[in-house]
Amino acid sequence: MKRTIYIINAILFMGCCLLVSTTQLDVKDIDVKNKVTYVNSDTITKEEVIEVAPVEVVEEIVEEEPLEVQPVQEKVVEEEPLEEVVVGKDEVIEDNTPIDSKPDEEVYVPFITVGSVFTGTMSGYGSDIGSLTASGHYIGDSIYYSDSTYGNIRILAGDRSIPFGTVIRVSNSNAGSFIGIVLDTGRNIGFDRLYDFDLLFETSKEAINYGVSKNVTFEILRVGY
Repeated sequence: MKRTIYIINAILFMGCCLLVSTTQLDVKDIDVKNKVTYVNSDTITKEEVIEVAPVEVVEEIVEEEPLEVQPVQEKVVEEEPLEEVVVGKDEVIEDNTPIDSKPDEEVYVPFITVGSVFTGTMSGYGSDIGSLTASGHYIGDSIYYSDSTYGNIRILAGDRSIPFGTVIRVSNSNAGSFIGIVLDTGRNIGFDRLYDFDLLFETSKEAINYGVSKNVTFEILRVGY
């Protein structure tokens, strides 16, 4: 009886051992490629790993177009040629010489009244440069003016403030003493210009030979006509 019990117990023990051996987990290797894990030959989980290729960042290089620099063109101012003025008969005398002021001298402007006396300079110019004075008097045939009061008197160019027809007694000049009448003006003639008065000659050559008289005395005999 005991022997039978021992046999039964042995059989039971062996059965338990067999049962334990058959119920152990059958863990197999992990397939790395497929990423599948097996337990007891049964699939428990399946994880698919998607390998994402690294994104290559491409920087777009924008080439800047070089700025086109326009060359600065210097503005060339073309000087207009001086128009040659041909003075014919019955044309007003126009002196185109540059205007010069009296250098380093205090400009004295005398009162143009009858009886006033002052000193100044006097140059000359020729009647061959034109036929009419600034007052419109014709000088093509004479350098004298026939005045109803003073007779034939010399023609002068004076300051623009002196009325045409003003009669002046001139003394202490290279041309001597005489009576003149203001019938003309000039670019370099005036109290603030290079010469105070300009005496009319028949030719420019005579005027050049006359030169310039300094410290000439001028006495106003009449103002205007």
